[in-house]
Amino acid sequence: MRMRLWVVTAAAGLVLADASIVTLALPELLRALDTTVEGVAAVIAIYTLVLAVALLPAERLMRRVGAARIGAVGFLVFGLASALCAVADTLAVLLVARAVQALGGAAGLVAAFTLIDGGAPSGRRHWLGAAVLSSAVGPALGGALTQAFDWRAIFVVQVPLAAVAALAALTGREAAAELAAADAAAAAGPAGGGPSAVGGAVRAGPHGTLVAAPQSDPAHVSAPINPLRALALALLSAALTAVLFLLVLLLVAGWAVSPLAAAATVTILPLAALVGGRVEGTAMQRAVAGSVLVGAGVLALAWLPDANVAWTFVPQALAGIGMGMALPAFAGELMPERTPHDAAWLLTIRHAGIAVVLIAVAPLIASQLDTTTQRAQERGVALVLDARLPPQDKLQLAPALLSGVDAEQPRAGLEEALAEHRGDFDGEERAVYDQLAERADETVVTAVGEAFRSAFVIAGALALAAAGLLAVAGAAGAMGAIALLALVVPGAYAGLHAAVAPEPVTIADPCEDRALPSSGGITGFLQDRALELVDAGACRLGVSREELVLGLASEQGAKRFEQRHGVDPRSVTSLLGGLLNP
Repeated sequence: MRMRLWVVTAAAGLVLADASIVTLALPELLRALDTTVEGVAAVIAIYTLVLAVALLPAERLMRRVGAARIGAVGFLVFGLASALCAVADTLAVLLVARAVQALGGAAGLVAAFTLIDGGAPSGRRHWLGAAVLSSAVGPALGGALTQAFDWRAIFVVQVPLAAVAALAALTGREAAAELAAADAAAAAGPAGGGPSAVGGAVRAGPHGTLVAAPQSDPAHVSAPINPLRALALALLSAALTAVLFLLVLLLVAGWAVSPLAAAATVTILPLAALVGGRVEGTAMQRAVAGSVLVGAGVLALAWLPDANVAWTFVPQALAGIGMGMALPAFAGELMPERTPHDAAWLLTIRHAGIAVVLIAVAPLIASQLDTTTQRAQERGVALVLDARLPPQDKLQLAPALLSGVDAEQPRAGLEEALAEHRGDFDGEERAVYDQLAERADETVVTAVGEAFRSAFVIAGALALAAAGLLAVAGAAGAMGAIALLALVVPGAYAGLHAAVAPEPVTIADPCEDRALPSSGGITGFLQDRALELVDAGACRLGVSREELVLGLASEQGAKRFEQRHGVDPRSVTSLLGGLLNP
């Protein structure tokens, strides 16, 4: 019978882990559903938002119909919605399915807490096991499934587990009653009359509902929630989810790291959380210090020196240790988690914070990626135009290489274009091309880092704000040396970034004199004159020559240029247009 409860526990962990499991599939969703950063953020945000809204109503409904029934229905709905997610072929269908998933998940979570008696000693182990499962297994499972199959596999594997959990919930009344009797016996003590140190006497009600004995069960009575602590928990949860969302997008979409490698990388976060969970101290001390560590780690991610994933290890470890210290300090200590109503409130607060930050951060990331991608394209064009390559192909090569650098997959697009054109050169020219390729890659990586920096800073500030709220509530003394760490680690990374990161490519003023490639011969002479012509046209329009070249390179580039500056770049000079599009 207890095995059934472990099945329910695993299913609850799956519901809690769903956001982190799906995160590893987001970059692939960008391509498969032809959507945007805001679109893939909505895949997580709609789930967490509906979950936050549905948890308390689900808990009230459970009091009427019983945990076994609502748990069975909830997990069944979750499984059916997962199947719909797996076959969705548009973003709209996927979002609707995700909302239904969350409705079923909310019912399953409150039922699971009741069936395993998550507020009592034995049930607490099950409930915390679900929380550990959600943080530790989610990223690795999502990355492995995406790498081995595709993003749909993430939802396919959820269907059978949800079905088994529905059956276990429906038939788990006996196990719930047995667990309740064991807790009651432990509370009574050897003589049968001792008071409970934790949970008090409980009994199993109809359909698996666990009912507290009113005379001796103060632990199963909902306690009021401290608003400052609730807000701090929401901010911390938002920061943790934002960093996972941002880091995965940075690794897979920005740096072109494989999903499996990204999954292995971000697993550092939950593993470090297990270490943080063993740190001793008062609940307030652990919550404040943990929040500061999360903030320090996330802020450090804003200044990664280059695209080596090893640079993420220390910031992730700090954030993970902070998570392991702070979240358990909130759940059941600083804030009550003794009854299903308590648990529903805590989960509502956490998921509301997650939904709000995703809704706020996604448009920022999309805007920054669009801006920095354009900047990366211009810097890449500058590199090509200044390279000592054959002039007859250079003006066509520049936009050809950089046209693949889009906001969804900037580095992957560049890598494909570089590989495609490498065969056009040999000998000394191949060596020059390889140097150009390396510098162009550095340029794109730098641009991607710039795009994510603001969002990482916001996420880190949320965690530090959580620590500040707790300090206001009476834990100022808990900051101590750990507060200094919040300044030292991000400061050290900012210093490393300044020292190690590649020097940005300069976009020169086209109205000023500049050095020309001067590669010699008639072709070199023609190249220099063509570049002078580009400079003259760019100066006249008040733009860089790199932006003008991109505008002249394609129909799409011309339209974008005209939208920005109100002028068709092809009208500047028909000669240059002919050179680019013979």
